Amino acid sequence: MRAQDVGRAGEVLAREYLASIGYEILGWNLRLGRSEIDILARDGNALVLVEVKTRRSTAFGRPEEQITAGKLRTLGVLATRVSAAYPGAPVRVDVIAVMADAASGGSLADVAISHLRDVLT
Repeated sequence: MRAQDVGRAGEVLAREYLASIGYEILGWNLRLGRSEIDILARDGNALVLVEVKTRRSTAFGRPEEQITAGKLRTLGVLATRVSAAYPGAPVRVDVIAVMADAASGGSLADVAISHLRDVLT
C-alpha cells in the first residue's frame, strides 16, 4: 500500500471514529489556499478542524509525533480563517492518530486510534 493510500485509509477510519462518537462530518480534504483541512466536523456547537496522521510502523515515531510546530501554525491559520467565515461559532483543532498494530505487519485492518482534542490550547 502506497503512503498516500495509507493516509487516505486512515482518514476514512478517522471519519468513522468521529461519527461513532457523535461528530457530524461536514467535509474532508478541503482546500483553503495552499493548505488542506483533513476533516471538518461539528461537535455540538463547535466547528472542529481535524488533522489525521496515520502510520504503519513507529520507525519514524508515533503518528501524533509528526505534528510539527509548522503544522500547528498552519492549523492555527486555518482555524482563524474558518472562525472568520463562521462568526460566533467556536472553532478548535483536534488530531486523530491512527496506528496500525505492529503484529499485523502494517495492515490497517487492526488499528489503534488516539484522539487529541483542542491541540492549539
